[in-house]
Order: sequence, then structure tokens, then C-alpha cells
Amino acid sequence: MITIQAKLTFPSKEDEQIVLDLMRRWSSCMRYAYNRLLEGSNRNTLKRELQGVFNLNSRYVDDAIMKAKSVLESCRERDENPSKVIFGGRSLFERLKKRHINGKAYERLRQEWQERRKGNLYSRGDRSKKGNLNTRIEIYEYYRL
Repeated sequence: MITIQAKLTFPSKEDEQIVLDLMRRWSSCMRYAYNRLLEGSNRNTLKRELQGVFNLNSRYVDDAIMKAKSVLESCRERDENPSKVIFGGRSLFERLKKRHINGKAYERLRQEWQERRKGNLYSRGDRSKKGNLNTRIEIYEYYRL
């Protein structure tokens, strides 16, 4: 398996907003799937439901379910209560909950928690389909004249 982490630069604000919206919908889908898996939903009915609710293709929905399932299994392996999982980090959430910070410091903390909560977009590739159908990496070479 190859994992690539990269910083994206966007040619326009509109492109950036499209990607941020996709990341927000995927992370919401993953959290929703996690809660449905806790309730005992089965994968096939969950997949159809998630595609309709979050307007994501089946590959993204599959990856969200797989990620939610792995979080749930790791909680159970560590003998933790799976219903007490906090996406985005417990320590940041606890600091936000106390509300002892006001103004700009509170806004920075809230934004950091939101970014950690929705900061990852997980999408896997398939060898038979020659890679990832959702994410393509293109290398542009710039020449100076």
C-alpha cells in the first residue's frame, strides 16, 4: 500500500470550496456510518442510505463505512466504550466545552477542532481499475521562457 500526503493548492477559491465541501460531507458520512454501525445496521442498507443522504458516490461511501468500522473495532479491541468516541480529538473538545477562553483564542481553538474533525479525506485505489478513480495526481511541469 502506498500512502500519499500532500498539500493542495487551488487555482481558484471556487475549486477550494468544492474540495472543502467534499471533505465535510465525507467526514459527516463517516460519523453517521459509525453511529449506524453502533446501532447494528448492516452494510448494504447503510450504503444505499448514505449515498442518498450525503450525495457521495459508492466508492466514497464504501471508504467511509470501512473507516467507521475500523474506528469501532479499534475501540472494542482497547476495551473502550465505543459510544464515547469524539471525532476531532477529546482534549480539544474538552477545552472547548469548558468555555474558559473567549474571543479570538476561542475561535482559533474551535476552528482547529473543526479542521481535525473534517480534515481527512480517505479514498483508496483498486489495482484492477488502475488506481483511485476519485483522486488523480497530475504533475505539471512549468517552464520559464
